[in-house]
Amino acid sequence: MRRDGYWPSSPVVGQRGAQTRGRIVEAALRQFEAEGFHGTSVDSIAKGAATSRATVYQYFESKEQIFVELLEECGAALSRVVRRLGPLGPTAEGFDNLHWWLGEWAWVYDKYATMFVQWTNVDAPGTSTRPLVMGFVSNYNARIAERLTSSGVEGMSPDDAALALTSLVHRFNFFRHRQHDPMPDVEEAIDGLAVLMQLMLFPDTPPDAFGTLPQLDGGARRRRATISVVPAPAPPRAAPPVAELSRRAAATVDQILAAGTRLLAERGYHATGVDDLVAAAGFARATFYKYFDDKLDLLRRLSADAGAAATVLIERLASLNLEDGSDDALRAWLEEFVPFHRRYLGVFRVWAEGNLTDPDLLDAAVRSNAAMRDACLRLLRQVERPYPLDLDVAAAVFLAALDRLPEAVDERGEPASDADVVALMLAVLRRGLLNGAVAPR
Repeated sequence: MRRDGYWPSSPVVGQRGAQTRGRIVEAALRQFEAEGFHGTSVDSIAKGAATSRATVYQYFESKEQIFVELLEECGAALSRVVRRLGPLGPTAEGFDNLHWWLGEWAWVYDKYATMFVQWTNVDAPGTSTRPLVMGFVSNYNARIAERLTSSGVEGMSPDDAALALTSLVHRFNFFRHRQHDPMPDVEEAIDGLAVLMQLMLFPDTPPDAFGTLPQLDGGARRRRATISVVPAPAPPRAAPPVAELSRRAAATVDQILAAGTRLLAERGYHATGVDDLVAAAGFARATFYKYFDDKLDLLRRLSADAGAAATVLIERLASLNLEDGSDDALRAWLEEFVPFHRRYLGVFRVWAEGNLTDPDLLDAAVRSNAAMRDACLRLLRQVERPYPLDLDVAAAVFLAALDRLPEAVDERGEPASDADVVALMLAVLRRGLLNGAVAPR
């Protein structure tokens, strides 16, 4: 029989028990950082805490419970910050309040960086922590929407504006911590982010409302935002050449890939097994293993497919011309991008986890991310702005919008069409990132 656990408020924990509990939590944090949430086991936590598996279970029912406790601590810190947020608006005072809040948010994120990075990883179907994450996000967005309603946000519903604001800021901080892309130090990064979020909420903010912020789009900062050649996707490893497959075999492979694409988006990679894949595709396990080594091999193939499809979209984005002042070209591109993002959402979640050791997966993720960033920079450089802008920061926010907004809209629990998602994304990009005069090419 399992005894009652030693929870933080338990009167029988004592000093020694509290120390043991603290060691377990610290060991879990180290493991989450080194191996990721999904790669961490109770045994590895016990070993890191220099205790036994049985002792860990005396204090916590599972690694998920440790994670939930830490998530609640992170969420409480963010909630304390938002309670102190002052009035917002298209004024110097409104910008100062927003700037302060984003700086405090970044401080909280950095303090709990390991948990927030893993927050991104567990915010996926198939994890027991997802309801907690979704509940917190929903309540947090509702509080922000109330503040935006009182601040007089126009041109976007307060709910949409709150969802866009929290989604972009959280994903931006994730990118900043991941350090995969060029980014200034934290103070400059938050300066640039604050300008873009201010304009997204209040696009008519006059330039003098930004006060003494430096003109971040000049000098050395502009030189850092370099554009490279869009790389070609890497071929899938160990994929049978199409010419060597019969028509029936090729159709079978396509069915398995389609089932994998759907299940990874619906359940997540870690919650999807080979049995799930073959059941969804309508084949036996032997048929799956005839064409794929294992589930990881399937993921490699899907990553290569996603990279190839992304390259086509990236090239089109890089060639868009905003000179006519119309949103038609960007809207048409987003109408292609949103279904693409929905299709390969499960692959993108794996890329975002940041624990890729397989060279094919890592190559696909790095190539696609770098190429998309370069395409974003090409578009951003078409606009001349009267306000300070850091191009590296702007590119990161652009990527955050593409990476996060389609999924964030779906997570509200209300049916959202592709047209609804495109409309929100277009509003965010036009108001916050492309707010200015188009420079002649």
